[in-house]
Amino acid sequence: MARLAHGDRRALDEVYAHLAPEVRGFCRGVLRGAPDADDAAQDALVKLFGQLDAYDPQRDALAWALTIAAFECRTVRRRASRSRTGSLAAEPSSDAPGADVVLEHGARVAAALTAVDGLRPEDRAVLEDVLEGRTGDAAFRKRKQRMVDRLRALVGRVYDLDA
Repeated sequence: MARLAHGDRRALDEVYAHLAPEVRGFCRGVLRGAPDADDAAQDALVKLFGQLDAYDPQRDALAWALTIAAFECRTVRRRASRSRTGSLAAEPSSDAPGADVVLEHGARVAAALTAVDGLRPEDRAVLEDVLEGRTGDAAFRKRKQRMVDRLRALVGRVYDLDA
């Protein structure tokens, strides 16, 4: 993705081959396989490739792609809710989470990936230790607390909050 953002058009096929199935699967999950899901995925990919100059190579490409896809899915849902015969007319099963819940979860995952991607390498190492259930001495707990504080600040910036 970084090569493509820097103008190396030879990377286009490789980037598309990696991102398209992920974006398509995300959109199908959010929109419950509706015919509009493929349209939303296609629109997201068109926007993504149209905004390559805005891509930050220091950030996760998949998180960026899924964020754009989440906005496209929201647009499809809004359009369908305004239309009397929206193509999302299939009723979800009562035990399935609502599309808004799935969409919000996808947006949160993308934001979390973006925030974690912004952590310093030593913070990522602490996060990995925490996720694997490792514990440590007082120094480890202090490193963990500093990592959590920085992660909160990064998430606040991603969500435009006062962290």
